[in-house]
Amino acid sequence: MSIKRFGTASIGVVMFMSGALILWGSGSAGAATKGDREAAAAAKSDLRAEAFSLAGLVSQLNYGGYSTTEANYGAEHSGANWNHEALLSAKENLGTKAFSRKGLIQRLEIAKFTAGQASYGVAHCGANWNTEAYEAAKQSLEALKVSKNVLIRQLESSGFTAAQATYGADKAY
Repeated sequence: MSIKRFGTASIGVVMFMSGALILWGSGSAGAATKGDREAAAAAKSDLRAEAFSLAGLVSQLNYGGYSTTEANYGAEHSGANWNHEALLSAKENLGTKAFSRKGLIQRLEIAKFTAGQASYGVAHCGANWNTEAYEAAKQSLEALKVSKNVLIRQLESSGFTAAQATYGADKAY
């Protein structure tokens, strides 16, 4: 039997001839530090103000002065449901700009949500993609006057389906 000491915790490992491996420890290795607990409290506070992905929250906590270890602990112990956070982020984004389904998924992935979380958020955000196409068409026409055909191509290149792009362009003209 061999016992290795790691900080204040000890972990024992026993290898039997059958190949079974048994681990035990004192449990103190996982004890949260004051900085960990403060990071967790800050994470909860940040999540009340804005939706974050796990990685985005870790970055926010790092920016707030927490070490990487503390930031990871805080984010992981924030109690967040990351699918719900993706849903909130999708709704926040739709409140600022028109997006296609594809464009909104990409936006959430840029915010470091996983593909699954981004898809969940977009699927449950309640967006009407025809309305989003119309809003995108209006926004585009405010910036630059283009023909309806060019506008449809622009909308399609933004991720709207041909039907959504046509709907948006027809309604905007």
